[in-house]
Amino acid sequence: MTEENITPGTTPPQHSGQPVHITNHVVIVQQKSMAVAYLLWFFLGQLGIHKFYLNKTGMGITYLLLGIVGWATTVLFIGWAILAVLWIMLVIDLFTIPGAVASANHRTAAIRY
Repeated sequence: MTEENITPGTTPPQHSGQPVHITNHVVIVQQKSMAVAYLLWFFLGQLGIHKFYLNKTGMGITYLLLGIVGWATTVLFIGWAILAVLWIMLVIDLFTIPGAVASANHRTAAIRY
């Protein structure tokens, strides 16, 4: 198996049954926006969408589960306690989103392809 560099815009050479490996990759990664993070927090915060946007999937799932279980059990009054925990976490997020955006952008910039 040989590895060849192929210049972008050219046709790769034809091989009979041999795979061609292209080693040049261009990856465009956009920076996370603080405005988008705050908008997601404001409108969809109880579903944890702002956490998913900031690549914090585990916390996003936690927020999502707290929101769903909390609202589903408000009839039993236990849901209000669950929602209180979620709302406290959302208030904390109000102040930690700038650092989370900076951290997400730093992690994105550190990835080398």
